[in-house]
Amino acid sequence: MKRILIVAGLVVALCGSAMAQETTQPPVDPSVATGAATPTDGVAPVVDPATVRDPAPAPAEPQWVGPEVKLETTLGDIIVVLDTVGAPKTAKQFLGLVKGKHYDGAIFYRIETGFVIQFGDLNAKLEYRRPKLGNVPLETANNKHTRGAIALARAEEPGSGQSTVYIDLSENAGLGATPDAPPNTTGYAVFGHVVQGMDVVDAIAGVELAPPGEKDPFPGKLPKTPVVIKKATVVKE
Repeated sequence: MKRILIVAGLVVALCGSAMAQETTQPPVDPSVATGAATPTDGVAPVVDPATVRDPAPAPAEPQWVGPEVKLETTLGDIIVVLDTVGAPKTAKQFLGLVKGKHYDGAIFYRIETGFVIQFGDLNAKLEYRRPKLGNVPLETANNKHTRGAIALARAEEPGSGQSTVYIDLSENAGLGATPDAPPNTTGYAVFGHVVQGMDVVDAIAGVELAPPGEKDPFPGKLPKTPVVIKKATVVKE
């Protein structure tokens, strides 16, 4: 059972996050913001074209390049691009498990809104299925836990990750490597990113949860109706 609980430490990391605070801004006079003259009775406002500027462009979305894996779930499909540069050994491990059909029939058994959804070694009957590949060295030097990142869970030992993975639902900076720590000694390895089906990820995160049960690896986090990965396939090498 210890293998199934390999990311219980995630909750501890999350608890240390600071709460964001709202700031109150004074109201802005629209005429000042746009460069328009203050209108007088019966006179249309005058806008100086020199003061009108185009809005700043939105930041470009990251373009992930690498092998692609499709997770066909009972709530829809999720496509993940693997990061073979930032986490080559972990990406190779996941790719090998997919090709070996390890994730076919696996369920999402940990749902934490705003944090992660997790799957790996349990089927709909909560039966453990041992992966056919061994542990993989920790790779956290070149990756971040952004929304939509997929990462490898592990026990306390840095090199204990194997096949249980999770998808970040938000910017989980607390799961990254500790600043100034030696490379690949802390944090959890991000090895890919969701590029299609983030709406499916959010749908999974929003399912109704079952009451805590004796067999639950994370009591109170198990979906009431199982969300199953019907098939995991490599769609692009």
